[in-house]
Amino acid sequence: MLSGFFINITILISFIFLFHRLFYKAPLSSSSSFKQKAAAGAASGLLGVILLVYSIPLDGNTIIDLRVIPIILMAVFGGWIPTIIAGAIIMAGRLMFDLSISSVAALVFIAASVLAGGVLHMYVRSVWIRSAWLVLLTNIYMAVLLSLLLPFNSWASASAIYSIATLIGTLIAVYMFLHLTRVSRMFSHYQYQASRDNLTGLYNQRAFQDMLQQAEREYTNSSRPLSLLVLDIDYFKSINDTHGHLEGDAVLKQLSQVLIASIRPDDQAFRIGGEEFGILLYDCDETHALTIAERVRSDVAQTPFRVANHPSSLSITISIGTATYPAPGQDISALYSAADDALYQAKHLGRNRTCSYRPSGQGQEML
Repeated sequence: MLSGFFINITILISFIFLFHRLFYKAPLSSSSSFKQKAAAGAASGLLGVILLVYSIPLDGNTIIDLRVIPIILMAVFGGWIPTIIAGAIIMAGRLMFDLSISSVAALVFIAASVLAGGVLHMYVRSVWIRSAWLVLLTNIYMAVLLSLLLPFNSWASASAIYSIATLIGTLIAVYMFLHLTRVSRMFSHYQYQASRDNLTGLYNQRAFQDMLQQAEREYTNSSRPLSLLVLDIDYFKSINDTHGHLEGDAVLKQLSQVLIASIRPDDQAFRIGGEEFGILLYDCDETHALTIAERVRSDVAQTPFRVANHPSSLSITISIGTATYPAPGQDISALYSAADDALYQAKHLGRNRTCSYRPSGQGQEML
């Protein structure tokens, strides 16, 4: 009996670990998508069927299993959808073993557990209180069903052992689920922080290099165009000198919001450093890149920038350099250098303008 119990616990722990490896980016919760809830319910239903196979023998005639724990987990963390799916799969799995009075009783038990789990998820907020109620109710259901199927001397011991097994199994499963969910969220948070600029929330220099390298792998030797905009604020030093660095930071934050609003949904904006920003334009040729760059420049010029302790808004302008791959004699790794050269040219020609990179001796295209 003990070996069967430990096998069941090992299966539970292994499943929960693998489950969280699959869903670590978005741990299961009431707000999860239907697709994720359905996948979680299906996986939990499969777990319940496996636990049916590895049942725990009490004596020559009586066996128990921990099939209810996957239902409890889905009810506690996911709500109605995964609970119903898990219950339906476990019921189907139970019918595959035999069709008898005991199987009918098992189906009633599973259905009652699903119903109780869904209701408790709706009305009880605490995870541990939900779990406690479900363990209590499922043990009451099981005790009643066993009393109808077993003589009293066998019923008492079977009910007691089942209660202990489900209590320990649920405690371990819920604790692991909570712990791994917390770890997954912390990992996602740290991963997000590692790629984001603390001030603006845009991608940072490290993410810029990573995405440029990824683009190099995807776009090299293909005919797909890739463009890069590099831009900075004209006379930004005077803003810091006049209004202070905190207000300069406020301008950078507002600028990042304008950039996000001005580009396409699939493009990526970065704060490369200081007042310098980059925008990676996927599947975007030179002509379209210049159009987007001009839209960005115009939107910034028309936006009033608010700073504290200043009666009126500030008007700022930006200069932009663009570069596009593929181009003669140029690869993706040189995009930043090319766009930066074009930015320097835009500054040299008077600022508040866009310049497109041209190889030395061929001039620059300007807007």
